[in-house]
Amino acid sequence: MASASPAAEFDDIAPVYDASRGGTDRAAGFAEQLAPLLDPSHPVLDVGVGTGIVAEQLTARGHTVVGVDLSPGMLALARQRLGDRVAVGDACRLPVRTASVAQAVSTWLLHTGPDRTSVFREMARVLRPGGRYLVVPARGRRPTDDIGRIVGALEDRLDPEGRRQDGPDHLVPVAVAEGFAYAGTASERPTAFEVSPRAMAESLTGGLFTGAWQVAGEAGHAAVARAREQLLALPDPDTPRVRRMADFVMVFTRGS
Repeated sequence: MASASPAAEFDDIAPVYDASRGGTDRAAGFAEQLAPLLDPSHPVLDVGVGTGIVAEQLTARGHTVVGVDLSPGMLALARQRLGDRVAVGDACRLPVRTASVAQAVSTWLLHTGPDRTSVFREMARVLRPGGRYLVVPARGRRPTDDIGRIVGALEDRLDPEGRRQDGPDHLVPVAVAEGFAYAGTASERPTAFEVSPRAMAESLTGGLFTGAWQVAGEAGHAAVARAREQLLALPDPDTPRVRRMADFVMVFTRGS
């Protein structure tokens, strides 16, 4: 059976997405990292704005944010936060004029499956010379807790070529080939949130995980089922674990 489209998957999980990813506290942390790297005198284009939770936090810090996302379900929530400053749009074919943007951000976008080359090519098109593209990766620092080890092994099985890995090793060569200079990482900070093995096991088949990974075929579904079994076999599967990670920003500058 064919997998659902990424937009449809995220439409389904939109109502619970924020809570599953650290909620307002984590979004505020992302905004604290991004805000010092942005110029408040220019609007910010949020590519993959999702529910608008990070854009809302940037707005509260004095930035004007406009956003695009492929999922109407996620955008329905973003409109509650940002009003009419959001629109349906594909990161690979942005509904934005050439050289019209001074700065853009993406938080947890590039692990969800868009073609990286197309994304960076579009960003090079819409950004002005010298414009910045700030990327918060989802998998730049892999957690090493018991849940993290199981989920990380599943990710490797589902994505053996690393096409959904979004750390510097995977993104920088693509960005440079499309005319960006890489200025390194900024604002790295530790973060933590709680989740139980059972809750993570449920997310594997409830869309919170598969929405990003497009699990397909018998081998893929078998790998997910095995990971569920491993999670539920952990000690005290109903007890939340504190998952410790490191969030950071990758800084790309469009060439002249």
